[in-house]
Amino acid sequence: MTRISRRHALTLLTAAAGSALLPSFTFASDKTIICNWDKTFPPYSMERDGKMTGILVDCMDDILGKRMGYTVEHRGMAWPQAQTLVQEGKADVLCTNPTDTRKQYMYFSEEPVVESLPSIFCAVDNPRISQINGITSMPQLSDFSQVDYEGNGWAAKTFPPYLKIRYVKDMAEVFTLISRHEADIFVGNGLAAMYAIKQAGLKNKIHARELAIGEPSSFHFGIRQDFPDAKELISTFEGALDEAMIDNATRKIIMHYL
Repeated sequence: MTRISRRHALTLLTAAAGSALLPSFTFASDKTIICNWDKTFPPYSMERDGKMTGILVDCMDDILGKRMGYTVEHRGMAWPQAQTLVQEGKADVLCTNPTDTRKQYMYFSEEPVVESLPSIFCAVDNPRISQINGITSMPQLSDFSQVDYEGNGWAAKTFPPYLKIRYVKDMAEVFTLISRHEADIFVGNGLAAMYAIKQAGLKNKIHARELAIGEPSSFHFGIRQDFPDAKELISTFEGALDEAMIDNATRKIIMHYL
């Protein structure tokens, strides 16, 4: 049975209502809310010319700022430090996977702000593209030369030892090798890969499709538990998040980076 999320149900109800007006979740506020980010995590959060930008950063500006009326302050740093400062009450928000450890000091939204499904990538002119498009399971990956980038924690957690994966410096090198037919496939975070492909100028040379292998990358809004009215803020945020999904604001933000 297909599970329908709360957000999906709301979308269906709104569509059925036709001319019904969308609710507004904006409220007057002179409060500042501090979001901590990994400053080297494109396309989700990254520092450019001394300013934080990225898919998740822009989503927080839209939801917390535009829709909920907060003054949003973005701070980029090393990811371990970003988490520690929220845990110590020196910052307020992380947008990340709600692990058991993080749940000890944060409340999280039920639905993710952004979710990136695993995808498989190959060269559009790979002579074995029909076989690559037929891949549906982990063992089938072993029939192809697979490349990944060093430090990819998702790959380390997902792929079994029998897969002989070549690891290179970064994602740009991954897709350079694939475009030159020096490797067949990359399997991983779809949005991060598509951003890297765009940055490398290879959009017309790489083929991609979703592949149900491993867990998706889900980024939930999290607020420290001792933030004033934290639970109420989560509820308000979820309503504003639904609104952003329904009016396609989140999709437009994502596509801007891809």
